[in-house]
Amino acid sequence: MSSETTGQQSTGQDSTGQRYSPWLAVGGVCAVYFSFGLTIGVMAPLVDEISADLDLSRSTMGSILGAWALIYVFTAVPAGAVVDRLGLRWSLTIGGLSIATSALVRGTANGAPSLFAAVAIFGVGGPLVSIATPKLVASLFAEDERRLPTGVGVAAPALGSAVGLAITNPVLLPLVGGDWRGVMAIVGGVSMVATAIWFGASRAAAHVRPGDTRTDKTTLIRLVRIRSVQRVLAISLFSFFFSHGLSNWLPTLLEESGRSDAAAGYLAALSVSVGIAGSLFIARLVPSHLRPHGLVVIFVVMAATTIGLTTLPLVLVVASLGVLGFARAGTIPLLFLEIMGDDNLDVSDIGAATGLFFAVGEIGGFTGPYAAGYVADRTNGFAAVTVMFAIVALAAAAASMSLLRERSHRSGTSVDAGLLNGQRPASRLQMP
Repeated sequence: MSSETTGQQSTGQDSTGQRYSPWLAVGGVCAVYFSFGLTIGVMAPLVDEISADLDLSRSTMGSILGAWALIYVFTAVPAGAVVDRLGLRWSLTIGGLSIATSALVRGTANGAPSLFAAVAIFGVGGPLVSIATPKLVASLFAEDERRLPTGVGVAAPALGSAVGLAITNPVLLPLVGGDWRGVMAIVGGVSMVATAIWFGASRAAAHVRPGDTRTDKTTLIRLVRIRSVQRVLAISLFSFFFSHGLSNWLPTLLEESGRSDAAAGYLAALSVSVGIAGSLFIARLVPSHLRPHGLVVIFVVMAATTIGLTTLPLVLVVASLGVLGFARAGTIPLLFLEIMGDDNLDVSDIGAATGLFFAVGEIGGFTGPYAAGYVADRTNGFAAVTVMFAIVALAAAAASMSLLRERSHRSGTSVDAGLLNGQRPASRLQMP
């Protein structure tokens, strides 16, 4: 990638001339991204309470759980333009406030339509957080320094989701007298605090000017015609179907396999918690030229560890969820790095490319929870659901293989062109 940020980390400077480490901005965006994950994570343990209170079927509840992802499909690309226009500070602030609003309004829902609308609010401002985060990393860090902040950024929502899964039933529900609406109020408050933390930390990114990226029709058309981008978009579709679908139904799946509410929450949280390590280590350990290989391995592992979650003994369920969580968490940072490291893209393309990534991915993000609920309703259980998710993971592995072939073709073309120009091939690979 052609980068405007080459050399050392970009030190932020506010209007008074005070300089700040770029890690201050990373910490601020992680606070907002934590609330992002928390707001998603608390819904899964509350499925039974919400469904009983509002008289919802599994199919209806599945569509509600995926409502924000459906809105993402239509807002992700425009959100890239908003980030370009408003800049990082205000984009992430608005995104954080929309997360808080979604959580608070959920607590006022009196039926399926109102709860669907409340969850959908998350999809209006949430893309601002998703898209601004990789732009912040690309703007503040040199190319060979981006792996760690990318991993940290992706770990933040995973941590929020893990906390939500772990403490909702044993801690938050008893704290508010068993009322799921009170849990939503707590989450809304946490999101407000997280947004305030970002607003204070955003001074470290004050020098990143709005308009440093471009998101317009011409750019979008150019991007979707790039084969490597097409491959990444296909992977995102299958990956989001799997991740959103399984994450939203995992506690219920485990409960119907004979686990208690609290045990199901802890097991789901275990998978996400192990994933935090995966998001940090996989991005750092997999070199750029092996990213497609890494994605293939990850998706095959995801397929293998999903089958049997409803029938395996507890020890094997724990092991499967641990391996699954670690592997699954590597997908987003590897795909982000693939976008940021694509030779066909410039830093100015980050907003548009990330918007496309989430727009296509969240088609799967909506259909995954709905399809899982529908299949569970029709088969009266979740055994068939785990088979469905395994098939989708293998489809993602196949899409990753196509990315590997595209990489090999592009590399061969580059070498051939260099030889025609009298250049010797590079003796070792450059790794971002």
